[in-house]
Amino acid sequence: MIFKSLNRNTKAIIYIQIIGMLMGFFTHLSWVLKNGFLSKNYNAPLISSVFWDSLTFLDPLAAILLFLKPKSGIYLTLSIITVDVIHNNFFYLDELYINAPHLTEWIVKYWMILGQIIFGVFILLTFKNNLAEINDKTFTYSS
Repeated sequence: MIFKSLNRNTKAIIYIQIIGMLMGFFTHLSWVLKNGFLSKNYNAPLISSVFWDSLTFLDPLAAILLFLKPKSGIYLTLSIITVDVIHNNFFYLDELYINAPHLTEWIVKYWMILGQIIFGVFILLTFKNNLAEINDKTFTYSS
C-alpha cells in the first residue's frame, strides 16, 4: 500500500485532508437527513441542490481514496474543494462581498465558508509536494 510508504509529513497532510473531507461529508449528510435530498429548503436552483447533495457521496469517496489510492484522492479532493469554493462564493456573491456585513459579523455568519476557503488554500498549497511524494513512492513501490 502506497500510503504506508509515504513520509510522516505527507501522511499528516493527507490525514488533515481526510478529516476535512469527512467534515464536509457529515455537514452534507446532516442536511440531507434533516431536509431530504434535493430539498426545497435550499432555496436555490436545482443544479446547486444537486451539487450540494452530491457531496454527500463525493466527500467520503475522496476521503477513502486519499487513504487507499492517494494519487486519485488528492486529485479528487482538489477538484471537489475548488468547485465547491467557486460555486459557494458565486452563489453567495451578494451576501459575501457586495452587501457584506462588518468583518466580525461576516466571520460569525459565514464561518463555514471561511473554513472552506482556508481548507481549499491548504489543499492547493500542499498539492504539488503531495503529488511529488506519491509519484516517487508509486515508482519505488511498483519497481
